[in-house]
Amino acid sequence: MKESPEPISIRFVHAADIHLDSPLRGLEAYAGAPVERLRLATRRALDAVVDLCLRERVDFLIIAGDLFDTDVKDFNAALAAAGQMRRLAQAAIPVYIILGNHDSHEETTKRVPWPDNVFVFDHKKPQSLRHPQFPVVLHGMSYSKREMNANLVPLYPDPDANVANIGLLHSSTSGNANHDVYAPCSIEELAAKGYDYWALGHIHEFAILHQHPHVVYSGNTQGRHARETGVKGCVLVTLSRSTNDQYAVTGLDFQETDVVRWFREKITLEPDDDDERLLDKTRTHLRSLIANADGRLAAVRLEYEGRCEAHRLLAQDASRQQIIATIRSLAADFGDDVWIEKIRFQTQSPLDLDALRERQDLIGDLLRDIQVKMTDPSELTSLSDVQELFTKVNAELAYEQTGSDVMALDDVSRFSAWVKQAESLLLGHLMEEHS
Repeated sequence: MKESPEPISIRFVHAADIHLDSPLRGLEAYAGAPVERLRLATRRALDAVVDLCLRERVDFLIIAGDLFDTDVKDFNAALAAAGQMRRLAQAAIPVYIILGNHDSHEETTKRVPWPDNVFVFDHKKPQSLRHPQFPVVLHGMSYSKREMNANLVPLYPDPDANVANIGLLHSSTSGNANHDVYAPCSIEELAAKGYDYWALGHIHEFAILHQHPHVVYSGNTQGRHARETGVKGCVLVTLSRSTNDQYAVTGLDFQETDVVRWFREKITLEPDDDDERLLDKTRTHLRSLIANADGRLAAVRLEYEGRCEAHRLLAQDASRQQIIATIRSLAADFGDDVWIEKIRFQTQSPLDLDALRERQDLIGDLLRDIQVKMTDPSELTSLSDVQELFTKVNAELAYEQTGSDVMALDDVSRFSAWVKQAESLLLGHLMEEHS
């Protein structure tokens, strides 16, 4: 009678989207920004990934695309990455890398001096690599060019028998609206491929899309701006073989690697909240954020909303700038633990607008006219003066636009929000003059 094989466990780290030396555009425009600390954040996150591999004595490391942010123009980034991989080489830990849309074969013009423990998958077709010691076969394909629009999954080979099969893929599997669509495929076809684990990259949020077999996004290792908030890291995975020679995930632990943590914090103000109360709430929020950052730099975008007494001062440029300066000084009170990236006010007057619209004076006329326009905001976008003003504003703020802040003139929903803000500002000035 044939004896059953001894159970075996394989442990590895799955990381992706490290974006080494990702350019942090526009930082110089922010007074007091910890520029060097932010610039080095992606390198420190890679250091943390390697530290984890060494501490846990894993069998290998997977990097599922976008190790680099773009072509290695500054070769120091390549040397930094190679240096970290040499640390793993000294511990006999192999590293398996696929190239993604940011560091595709076409865009990488310089050869990185990788040590012998690094294996970069072919960009012409899927390639299968067997681990030198353990019964593991890894299947992967690098991007040949940035615009990889075809579904790559049908090209991947069938799984090998009696070994753990792991697929590496940089793909828009979940259809995340915040990322460009590259190498799209469905979760169902990944699960049906027969692999025991899919190590995915491209989407910058940790997500388990399917279990048994596991289809997993590790997310990026370091948030790079205020649209990449919250905890960032990689995944420590354990694959175990049962008595029937089948492998399955028996351990999956998300591990934090970020050294800067981004927050977008909405602070809601109540009708009686004046500027002092605004500052008190800000101080409380900052204290909470620092605690949640757990020793990391907390990079914060503050967004104030609500009908409040403080709006009267916020509607005046001089007093608003004074409040902004005071808020930034609050952050300085916490030392190096917090940096306020941006402050936005979307507050409104605490006044009863419905009652004011009934008034038979200039204020009532203004509010009624705005209400009519708001029923069809497209009328506003057609005004030549608005178009000219928008062009000037866009040109002046071009250096600060980072994707989420850009507003197209035909974006009716955001244009409506601007009109509401303008209504609130005008009302504040008029009420002050008529009081």
